[in-house]
Amino acid sequence: MTSEMTVKTTKHEVNNALGDDPYDVEKCGKWIDACNLNKVCLQFPDNLLTDSVEVALRLESRVNKKVYILGDTSYGSCCVDEIAAQHVHADGIIHFGHACLNPTVRVPVFHVLPKKDIDVTEVTSQFKSTFEDTSKRILFFYDIAYAYKIESIQKILCPVYENLIFSSLNCTSNVEFTDTKDSSSIVTLGRTFNLEEGYKVEDYEAFFLGSGGKTFVTLTTTIPAKKWYCFENNSIVEFEALNTPWLKRRRFLIEKLKDAKVIGIVAATLGIKDYLKIITTVKNILKQKNKKSYILSMGKINPAKLANFPEIDAFVVITCPENEVFDSREFLKPILTPYEVELAFNDSREFSIQYCMDFRQILPGGTNYVEFKASMDSDISLITGEIRSHNENALCTDKMNALAIADSTGVVAIGKAGAEFLQSRSWKGVEQRLGKDSVHAAEIGRCGLPSCYENECVSIEKNNGCT
Repeated sequence: MTSEMTVKTTKHEVNNALGDDPYDVEKCGKWIDACNLNKVCLQFPDNLLTDSVEVALRLESRVNKKVYILGDTSYGSCCVDEIAAQHVHADGIIHFGHACLNPTVRVPVFHVLPKKDIDVTEVTSQFKSTFEDTSKRILFFYDIAYAYKIESIQKILCPVYENLIFSSLNCTSNVEFTDTKDSSSIVTLGRTFNLEEGYKVEDYEAFFLGSGGKTFVTLTTTIPAKKWYCFENNSIVEFEALNTPWLKRRRFLIEKLKDAKVIGIVAATLGIKDYLKIITTVKNILKQKNKKSYILSMGKINPAKLANFPEIDAFVVITCPENEVFDSREFLKPILTPYEVELAFNDSREFSIQYCMDFRQILPGGTNYVEFKASMDSDISLITGEIRSHNENALCTDKMNALAIADSTGVVAIGKAGAEFLQSRSWKGVEQRLGKDSVHAAEIGRCGLPSCYENECVSIEKNNGCT
């Protein structure tokens, strides 16, 4: 939802006491002027919404145009919410706070990155003591909250390390130094970098300036560097993200996916570039493997929403790589990524301890793309011990284009899968019961609290003074 702000320049103009504006309103105004935008939406995470009105009023005063606040995001705070911005036909979005930096396609976006304090001298000193060999090939990544310090760090380290490569951020932001300026760079999880000619990512060690949070773990599982290090608690430590129970659980869920007969493709994003392409790709893979699939769109997903589809054996979620849903154990059915669909059904995809969390990288032209090759051989399930046959679900998928004969209740279903499951349920929702109930005028329904509706006998007796 959106709320329109009214300009009150004299009463609400706010100056930061330290002389440093954390929201960079002046830079936001310059970006709006440069792009000649008329309707701009401001997107804040929940923890910054208390400052949203103040920032909007200041920006309106600066650009003399209407500014809108996105009061609720459709999917996640780290993703740019183009869908909500379209409600007011916005032609630009300014995103505040932590961002996953996934590319968008509808409107231009300006990121106001957060700023966390860090001691540059301490970081560079720890870096030099950890990487004593100055000829090592090292990739330097960082949390976006430290982007404003990268220029100072680069000036200290680059003269010392001849093969040190700093990544850039794939966005337009208030920290121009870290923005991507070369379109030919390798783009992974919102980070871009150019490797030396003749070398691969596997030839480099990688360093991440930041703690071992979701962003760091996603980078380590996606980028196959020789070693990974992170700066945590004022010291640099080596991190082995793949020697964890997480990878074992993902392999178990892939086996569950192979056993599944009905699979739900959940569109948990409508803004990330190429989301429609990956939905089509996953759907085609499942079709070639004779798996029945349904496409679902339900906004922010949670266990309660997905539990409404008990006929579905597993869900493939199309979402931001930093979404916490893949780490949750609260869901009734397995939650998998598009990459894991390929691990399960693409014979050309070799199993690797590295994971591609960015679904755009497994599409044609991506760094992890391989041509799909479906196996027609039978195999044995490691979960049930039963033989899985390629043709066991063929009858279900072959009939999906044909109408079934109406049963005694007048229900006409297409094929099997979800429709067959619905037929066997004891409760099927609101039923029409055509021809079974007599026609009569509409009546007033129940009213009051569910614990005791006003038109129930007990409630009527109490109102009449009966015991």
